[in-house]
Amino acid sequence: MQPVQPVPLTLAVTGHRDLVSEEIPVIEARLRELFTDLARRYPDTPLRLLTPLAEGGDRVAARVARETGIELLVALPMPAAEYEADFPDEASRLEFRAFLVDATTVDVLAGQAGVDESREQAYARVGIYSSDHCQILIAIWDGKPARLGGGTADVIDYHQFGEMSGFGLEWSGRQSLAKDDTDVVYHVICSRDREDGAPADGLVPGTARWLVSDPERMEIDQPPAYLDRMLARTGEFNRDSARLARQLSKSGIRPNDCIASALPGWNEKLADQPDLKRTAETFALADLLATRYARRYRAALRMLYTLAALMGVAFIAYADLDRPSMIAAYLGLFFAGFVLYRIASGFHWHRKFLDYRALAEGLRVQFYWRLAGVSGQLRNDFAYDNFLQKQDVEIGWIRNVMRFAGAPEDQLMRRRADLDGVIAHWIGAPGGSGQLGYFENRCEKHRRHVAHTDRLVAVTLWTGIVITLVLALFQRRMDDLQITGMVVAMGMLPLLAAVREAYAHKVAEKELLKQYTFMFDIYRMARFRLSRCTSDEQKRELLRALGEAALDEHAEWILVHRERPLEPGKL
Repeated sequence: MQPVQPVPLTLAVTGHRDLVSEEIPVIEARLRELFTDLARRYPDTPLRLLTPLAEGGDRVAARVARETGIELLVALPMPAAEYEADFPDEASRLEFRAFLVDATTVDVLAGQAGVDESREQAYARVGIYSSDHCQILIAIWDGKPARLGGGTADVIDYHQFGEMSGFGLEWSGRQSLAKDDTDVVYHVICSRDREDGAPADGLVPGTARWLVSDPERMEIDQPPAYLDRMLARTGEFNRDSARLARQLSKSGIRPNDCIASALPGWNEKLADQPDLKRTAETFALADLLATRYARRYRAALRMLYTLAALMGVAFIAYADLDRPSMIAAYLGLFFAGFVLYRIASGFHWHRKFLDYRALAEGLRVQFYWRLAGVSGQLRNDFAYDNFLQKQDVEIGWIRNVMRFAGAPEDQLMRRRADLDGVIAHWIGAPGGSGQLGYFENRCEKHRRHVAHTDRLVAVTLWTGIVITLVLALFQRRMDDLQITGMVVAMGMLPLLAAVREAYAHKVAEKELLKQYTFMFDIYRMARFRLSRCTSDEQKRELLRALGEAALDEHAEWILVHRERPLEPGKL
């Protein structure tokens, strides 16, 4: 299996067209410094530049990106031939065409046939698209408020505050009040070649600074910690997925085999839809990685609790059976548990298990939504819009990966939605495949686990009560060996029950049973209501609601498990 395309760090650029020519070399120097610093900080996360290639700042950034080997992604506000009419001369048009030769292009008006927009609206739309699909916005800007709509200052305001009104665009503002982990602006200060072209008071042309919204625009010295953490985790996912892909390739496993296993029906119906392939590949790898780290984490957890039980047995043997050698056994077991804990925590098995499972489940919803035509393909209005916004800030990188996996830029197109395929493969049926079959199996499995734990606790409790009564009534008739054996049993049985109950709490057996039962009921009701729908639009609305319920419930699953990390001191 060939490695899936690594998730990049996408930089978008917005800038004035009328730059002062004498300042361009120093602007280029600031951009080279930025690109070099980011490549050094995040070696496993390739850079790419999203630019509309307008005159001025867009072209300056594109030239520097080309010189440093950075991929170009060109967002076109209108068809290229029409766009060229805005360029001042033939030399500019030739430069524009040269940039397009090796670049990936995105027509942000794809699927908007019949929409009549002004040029200002088109430029506003491409600015919004650029903001929505980047992690850092490069602003070659004089620092002044906008004079005309859809310009550099408006794009910056939208990126940081979600505001760009007055353009007649149905999605001209983000409504979420949650902290955005991609609100960062790298501001290169410039002048403009016009009257009153000096930058805002206090700003020096050719210098650069970082800006974040917190909640007002604030200047900082370096990339914020939350962005650094997000990009570091993105690079970690790139490394893990590339390593897994190489291992699968050595085993002779093909990409379609992995996707078909994770997404039933892929080989039969979907392999010829390349605009879904990136989402499918990323989902398959995330699902395999989550399974791998779940096995490692759970094996380590079981071993730790087994060692804890054996330590208790060793201590009881030392205290009640007068076996001094048990102290050495106790210390040996403790050391083994500590080493195992250090290995598991050092390799982050628990965190990776949760993160990759969250990513896989988000991509599952995103994939089926897109296949069903639930979400558009012109903006990041997929599952990652609000997924995990209220949860741990450290998992913002998951939305970053979902944004990239769900927006393949080379084929922004509408397709004939496969609603029946989505219902059959995503929802499925009880006793079969799909999420209905999955949750039915998980419910049954967790009922057995919970019942087993409850029986063990009850048995040990009543056994202890019986032993206590026997000792109270018949102690004088028993010899010392019998008494000692019963006392040891009274110590060991509650210990074993306590360890088993602690393990059940750590893996959230009862909480998960409730969640799995809830989700089984949700999918069952969705299947029933879909069978009663009289239009495709009704089905899409139900699928949207189902996906939102699945994402919300999985966010709760993440919180439950995040609160139960490996903590040897609490065993």
